[in-house]
Amino acid sequence: MPKPRLFITGINGNIGRVLRAGLDGLYDMYGLDIAGPFDGRVFEANIADPLQVNEVFRRVAPFPYLIHLAADARVDAPWESVLPNNIVGTRNVFEAARQAGVKRIVFASTNHVTGAYDAFPPGEFLHRLFDPPRVAPGDPIRPDGEYGLSKAFGEALGRYYTDRYGMACICLRIGVVLGDDRPVGHPWFKKGWLSHRDLGQLVRKSLQSNVLYGIYYGSSNNTGGFWDISNARLELGYAPQDDAADFVGDE
Repeated sequence: MPKPRLFITGINGNIGRVLRAGLDGLYDMYGLDIAGPFDGRVFEANIADPLQVNEVFRRVAPFPYLIHLAADARVDAPWESVLPNNIVGTRNVFEAARQAGVKRIVFASTNHVTGAYDAFPPGEFLHRLFDPPRVAPGDPIRPDGEYGLSKAFGEALGRYYTDRYGMACICLRIGVVLGDDRPVGHPWFKKGWLSHRDLGQLVRKSLQSNVLYGIYYGSSNNTGGFWDISNARLELGYAPQDDAADFVGDE
């Protein structure tokens, strides 16, 4: 039986590389990025240009699944970059996906949609001082910058495309994904880490879910973690395997 076709924007980025490894063998994968390497499955395209996105999607379609990662992921990204790459670009991707017949999108949102519950960068995180209840997906958004604001727009866009066009959309407020997968070097890593293994599982569960629309925090099973992941456990069947506390003493 042929594997289902999956398209990933931002496939050559940090999270894209992790997912290519974590989803290998399960999907027939294609992608785009603004930076190489490129080959017969990974295409060069700037998502801020709708013509480029549409052309690549037409070459690969039909594909039922899309993971949208491409963005300026800098927490302090300036508005001049956030607007074309994270807002206009995200709308271009969703609209091209609709035209390509995509059935389910996993949108890479961010914990910075609610980052101001903690502090505005570069301040200290208030959780370390006051230890308030975990922030839950249903709590009001409180972006800590224009990057977080742009991802809140993406979540709203997903809600609109689900209601208007019937495209399923899972929004993952991703925590700290580290290149070496080791949550050491900063106290915040102990609270917000999402391991490569747990990231792969969370995305697989999101792609396989019957949930039409949902917002979920993406973190591992961290002792004293910042975010409430109970709805991901209940609705997606997410069962994180890793805890950053296991790295205590390995600073």
